[in-house]
Amino acid sequence: MGRIILVTGGARSGKSRFAEQLAADLGGRIAYIATARALDAEMADRIARHRQQRPAAWPTFEAPLSAANVVAAEGGRCDGFLLDCLTVLITNRILAREADWDNPPMHRLAEIEADVLVEIEALIAAAAGQPVPLIAVTNEVGFGIVPLSPLARFFRDCAGRANQRLAAAADEVHLVVSGIPVCIKGGRSGPCVP
Repeated sequence: MGRIILVTGGARSGKSRFAEQLAADLGGRIAYIATARALDAEMADRIARHRQQRPAAWPTFEAPLSAANVVAAEGGRCDGFLLDCLTVLITNRILAREADWDNPPMHRLAEIEADVLVEIEALIAAAAGQPVPLIAVTNEVGFGIVPLSPLARFFRDCAGRANQRLAAAADEVHLVVSGIPVCIKGGRSGPCVP
């Protein structure tokens, strides 16, 4: 049965680098699941920088809406999975659904969040059926101020609940703060050594 390792932290905390170190320890064939879309020049630059920092031998699977499908299909062909990142996947799924974000009806928000959580459950189920670990990177978005816009508040709440569900299913959870990973579930508590 596959293991789930969740790596969380704030923006520019070093979580992707730590997750890449964990993945490199699994072996040479890591299936990298990319969720970002190059919708503008800044995002294209971020994607290019991420590609440069990981081994060229890791095959990349573009999965902006469903990482679970990649995990289900590729488990026997790799030493592990690295999903970077869950919060971008959540964003993509939220924005794929139409809503009046200035005055969103509660039932519509519930439908959109249910769609996100369906993908989280599918990801958990797909990972459980694999012989190799899934390392998932996500952002801890609840450390900041309460956002002003309804869309931003909904994203924060939805991402928080999705992170909680994945963390509950995970065998290990690491929080990365200022480049320092701390194991908060599984393994030993305190600073992590990749």
